[in-house]
Amino acid sequence: MFFRAITHYINKNDYAVMLGSLAPAGTLQAAMEELGTPSFNLNASRTTQYPLAVIRLVRLLRRHRVALLHAHGFYPVCIGLMAARLARVPFVFTRHHSDHNIRLGKRWHVMIDSWCARLADRVMAVSEATRQIMMETEHVPPKQIAVVYNGVEPVADPDALAVERLRRNLDIGDIPICLMIGRLHEEKGHHFLFKALPEVLSRVGPVAVLLAGVGPHRHALEAEVRDRCLEQVVRFLGWRDDINELIGLSSVVVLPSLAESFGQVLTEAMSLGKPVVASTTGGIPEVVADGETGLLVPQGTSRELADAICQVLQNPDYARQLGQAGRKRSALFSYQRMVQGYEAVYRVVLA
Repeated sequence: MFFRAITHYINKNDYAVMLGSLAPAGTLQAAMEELGTPSFNLNASRTTQYPLAVIRLVRLLRRHRVALLHAHGFYPVCIGLMAARLARVPFVFTRHHSDHNIRLGKRWHVMIDSWCARLADRVMAVSEATRQIMMETEHVPPKQIAVVYNGVEPVADPDALAVERLRRNLDIGDIPICLMIGRLHEEKGHHFLFKALPEVLSRVGPVAVLLAGVGPHRHALEAEVRDRCLEQVVRFLGWRDDINELIGLSSVVVLPSLAESFGQVLTEAMSLGKPVVASTTGGIPEVVADGETGLLVPQGTSRELADAICQVLQNPDYARQLGQAGRKRSALFSYQRMVQGYEAVYRVVLA
């Protein structure tokens, strides 16, 4: 959807787009073929093939007389920067993570992040919080960084019958539902949600907690649910392609992350008029207006998280008010605005 949006909203009078991947041809190339958009792949499926990928990209940039290269992701940025410099092509990239590598103590990743940002012509940070981290921790000059918020395609309201069918399939009665969508990784803060649940259950009564997503820490999280005797409350749904229906089914969408550059799932939930409860980490406060479009709590605080969830679940009118305001605010984070932000950076670099 992300790259489809770029091809859809880019000003075709000013820019001809070619999209590609570091990995061998796959779903991206198939999607671009459907749209009639040129694509390429560097056929590098492992790190030992990356030097050859640089050479291939240099040749491609020269052959097609590419005016500017825009990369996304850690390895594509590293390879793209080297190839662009060898081919003497302007280079920009989008920085999608905030302090992830810093938190995990990945010193080499942080050093490489900083090196790439300082050598690029411009970097687009997906939030002001990410920009601040880049300046303060990675010592990237402020003039190098522009904030361009991620975009989200307007989420279609789910069919009411489909939502009720999902409720039956999940065998959930008429009780409040807390939904958390995200990778099963410690940085998403599942632990703090689990720790908050006894307080929520004591004040609200029966609640179902649905976790949609996959990740490396699933077994550890399942073990924690068992240790806390929450097996009848928390359900691991795995990868889902019915996110619209899940959001429609939920009473509140929760994201107690420890690190979050933007918080895209929150914009999706807000676009469907659902109240959200999230942490104040990273770019989340730029997405959610606390007390207006959702409730924010300090990261890593279970008691405050429980209070916020209870406030939403125990006050339906307030929850509805938050959801309505969130739906309006979500319109600020559209793919169209994102692509316009990209184009503004392109114009500066190519001037």
